[in-house]
Amino acid sequence: MKYLIHTIALIMLLFAACGDFYVFENEPDSWDGVTMRVLCDSNYVMEGDSMPLLVDFSPVNPDSGAVYWFIPDTVIAKVRHNTLFAKTAGELQLVAVSNNGRLQDTARVTVFEHWDTDRLEFSNTHDMVIYANITVGGKGWNPESQPVAAFVNGQIAGVAEAREDHGIKYARIRIWSYADQFSGIVTLQCYDRSRYRLYSALDIDFSVDPTLGTLSELYPVNF
Repeated sequence: MKYLIHTIALIMLLFAACGDFYVFENEPDSWDGVTMRVLCDSNYVMEGDSMPLLVDFSPVNPDSGAVYWFIPDTVIAKVRHNTLFAKTAGELQLVAVSNNGRLQDTARVTVFEHWDTDRLEFSNTHDMVIYANITVGGKGWNPESQPVAAFVNGQIAGVAEAREDHGIKYARIRIWSYADQFSGIVTLQCYDRSRYRLYSALDIDFSVDPTLGTLSELYPVNF
């Protein structure tokens, strides 16, 4: 027992001789210098479509964890499981916040009306047709992920249909006139569902019953 007491006393004496007891420093903050941004700061989503919500941490942080999403107007869209669901046309500001609340970023989202042309040909008797070779960003057109619509004076008037005749692939764009509208400016828009972008091209005069392009010489439409 005396030996144990002497040993403890010696240890305490050695600590006292060395100065203050050692204090461990705080671990470095793993969030220092980390930034977060929402991927794609300006997005276009068609009514009824959904868009995955993604952020990028730089440098990559192993403690990043969940990201919380906030939108001011749930009439225009809703968020579930890191996915935005577009409900009705409008614009909103999307806010992303890191799980510890220290980082945030915003993105603008525009929800636009669904391109519904089901009844156009039944209410119009005149049209304009374009036989087109469509490219998007210099690459071939993908009709599944890149729908194209025609607008006359801002009103939807037709959509592009993928066709193939005699081994030639092309798009047929039938543009219907409205009952009170036999002239105006035709604008084509391409909705890129893979990038959530909306492109415009080809501002030309609308006139009744003309045809642009042929199978042997397709009309170029470049977005």
